[in-house]
Amino acid sequence: MQDAKPKFIFTCQGCGQCCEKGVAIYLSDIERWSKDGTVYQVFPNLTVSVESVPLSLHLERENGKCKMYDLDSKKCKIYENRPLSCRAYPLRHDGTGFLLRDEGCPGLNKGEMSRETLEEIRKDAIEEHEAEVHTAAVLPTIQALLLSDMAKKSEEAYSKLTDEEKARLDEILKKEK
Repeated sequence: MQDAKPKFIFTCQGCGQCCEKGVAIYLSDIERWSKDGTVYQVFPNLTVSVESVPLSLHLERENGKCKMYDLDSKKCKIYENRPLSCRAYPLRHDGTGFLLRDEGCPGLNKGEMSRETLEEIRKDAIEEHEAEVHTAAVLPTIQALLLSDMAKKSEEAYSKLTDEEKARLDEILKKEK
């Protein structure tokens, strides 16, 4: 008896369409990149989205695509170490089941998909969900610590200013209001 065709078949077409979406970054990505050295390539392109609640990390975009996407070669510059959100794409997990995050992905229902490949993308989708939950819980605390540290350093720097420098700074700040 032949195996039934799986509901989810995906073969990346290398089109870069997924790179046009926001690329979420999680603390586990940063931890992994810190260990393998990729962090130095990625860090200048990280951005914190303060518009969303909870806070989130993303890779910056340029020319409508993720900055890690090489327009000339049409490949990811960090493909072997790409973020969890990219490894799981176009699948995602919501904590209870698997969903498609992009039903328009050109790689859906293309080619063959081995059981091993399916299990790998499912594992990545579950891992991404867990990383998303963890990052959402921890990132606000990190932000609070950073802001607190910045405030302390600002107070220390301000206390070292001369009265003349303080007056100039106050003038500048009044103009900006």
